Amino acid sequence: MQKPKVDDSLTLLTDFGKTEAICAEVLADPTREEGILLKVLARGPFQEGQQCWIVDRDGSKIGAKVENVFKQTIDSEVTLSTVLPA
Repeated sequence: MQKPKVDDSLTLLTDFGKTEAICAEVLADPTREEGILLKVLARGPFQEGQQCWIVDRDGSKIGAKVENVFKQTIDSEVTLSTVLPA
């Protein structure tokens, strides 16, 4: 999986099903070597600490953890932490 860019569309697989997300920001994760933080806009009942999967275009999955949820209107700004394979 390539590092997402701002405005990229992502598919997230969570315990409440599949949901689409739009990447709003990509940052280095200061707590993990090779880690990144993705701020995405998505719909769904996200909770801090929740595990989810980022589904790549080829169907492969990368695990991610919800670090922060900021509820806006229908959408939430969700910060995901993950490590992408090299």
